[in-house]
Amino acid sequence: MTFRKIISLSIGVSFGILLITGILSYFNNYSRSVATIHTVFGMLFSFGVLFHFKNNFRSIKNYANGKPFIAIIILSTLFFLGAMYQITPFNTLMNFGAKQKSSSKNELNHATYEFLEMNTSNTIQLTIDVLRAEHYWHPQMAVWIEDMNENYIETLFVSKATAKGLFFGGRSKANFKSFDENKNNAGDYRRVNALPVWSHKRHVKYKDGFYVPPSNNPLPDAITGATLVDNFKLKTSIKPMQKFQLKIELNVAFDDNEYYSEYDFPDDDTFHNGTGQLGQPSIVFQSAIDMQDGNNYYLMNLIGHGHQSGQNGIINPDLSTLTTAKEIIERIVVGVKTTDKL
Repeated sequence: MTFRKIISLSIGVSFGILLITGILSYFNNYSRSVATIHTVFGMLFSFGVLFHFKNNFRSIKNYANGKPFIAIIILSTLFFLGAMYQITPFNTLMNFGAKQKSSSKNELNHATYEFLEMNTSNTIQLTIDVLRAEHYWHPQMAVWIEDMNENYIETLFVSKATAKGLFFGGRSKANFKSFDENKNNAGDYRRVNALPVWSHKRHVKYKDGFYVPPSNNPLPDAITGATLVDNFKLKTSIKPMQKFQLKIELNVAFDDNEYYSEYDFPDDDTFHNGTGQLGQPSIVFQSAIDMQDGNNYYLMNLIGHGHQSGQNGIINPDLSTLTTAKEIIERIVVGVKTTDKL
């Protein structure tokens, strides 16, 4: 077998494997094994192309003379810039893949846990044990406490993307021309509908009228963390109090259904464009904790959902319009204990 045949067959096999692993990565959640295979055969494919280029340099040089080559360069440049700056239809293509991942049933491994420790220096120690369900997919999340009259006290944890305004987007039908010209807009975008109950409870209104932190005024690192992608245990603490309510709000993107789709809420511009994101609204869990009732563990209950475009902080108890959103969490158990702090 000649060297040319070996190179051609290597390129062909590598291309086939890259095609398969690319499709798997597009429709399924991240897999280290798939990513490794894709990377290794990507390198093999690249080496094969270099040798192919060397073996056929004269022919390729001849092909490069003329208008077809210029057209290919221009088209490739346009594709590159469109993908880099997430211009339609490239962002639509990626959103579709993300939607397929979020709507698919994820394989559950209840033996896998992430552990996150925040401030544990206070007297009341809390351990929040979250077991995900089939539609748990990179949720935005906030954990906070209120008094028994539902007055906000403090935030214990919030996902970094929400806390620091790191979402990419903000492009709408009304602003797409000016938006695409100003690339700095990408850093100012916030999904105001991601965690509306928590953001309105904080009651911190920013200059643009929204209650979600912008990138130039983020929340402190002490209460923020990366998106939790699996079952997890969060350890934190609060100052002494006899009774309080613990609340958790979660939101998974790209999970629209027949009640929350492109055809619903036609007058709600935020839901359809700009800072909104089509999908089911956030879900809220709650547990009332009494430090004198003798209980060490509390089961959190799903009590309702937030506004579909984040226009208010009201918890809607009607869960009849939710589908996969009710299958994000299997259960949440809160462990509570008191330690003596000197």
